[in-house]
Amino acid sequence: MDVRLNSNLSPSITRPQWSFGRSEWAVLAYWGIATVLGIVFLSDWIITWNVAATLARPWLIAFLVAAWIFSQILYILVARHNGRPIHWGPTVLFALGNGVCEILAFAVVYRAGEMLGHTLVGAVLPSGASIAGFVLGVVLFSIYGGFIHALFWIKLLPPHLDDSPRSRSIRRIRPLAELSLVISWSLCFWLTRDIWTVIFFHIIIDFALMLRVRPPLFMHDHTA
Repeated sequence: MDVRLNSNLSPSITRPQWSFGRSEWAVLAYWGIATVLGIVFLSDWIITWNVAATLARPWLIAFLVAAWIFSQILYILVARHNGRPIHWGPTVLFALGNGVCEILAFAVVYRAGEMLGHTLVGAVLPSGASIAGFVLGVVLFSIYGGFIHALFWIKLLPPHLDDSPRSRSIRRIRPLAELSLVISWSLCFWLTRDIWTVIFFHIIIDFALMLRVRPPLFMHDHTA
């Protein structure tokens, strides 16, 4: 489905069009499933504004910011757009849509792990139930994050990681940056039940991805 823009253009001019192809519908389906699961399993987190509780922990804010900076520096050093243009409409749509919806998916997986760990350990060692829940939540969050990027996003995003020797060496430590994000975000879920601060960080990460990689999602260039 294409929504055409102004057609009074020279045949030689390349003009953008909104486009919904197979990749776009796959993204929308992912967002839809994540939203439904989030509403069902995270309604108490979604309707509660716990940002102040996170801000009251300066060390947590410092960890969140440090993990974000670490991950973004490594990503900027290895990601390339290969000359693809920026389309601001799709950039904003993707940053907001994926920034919110994918965190709902992440938080559902984390919470499932937390509840399972809390239940299993709490039955034999009540004092360790909370930390066990956090640890299992982080583990499942990490596993899910790895699988969704390897099996879903890698098929939708164009090849965009530089393969030079320097970049390959940088890419070897990127899993540490991703793990630092998972742990910092899981701490928000565990300590303050604050999903909105995590959503904020994910939105700016997705915005940076769209600016750096410029994947042809929701907008393609067509020659009139």
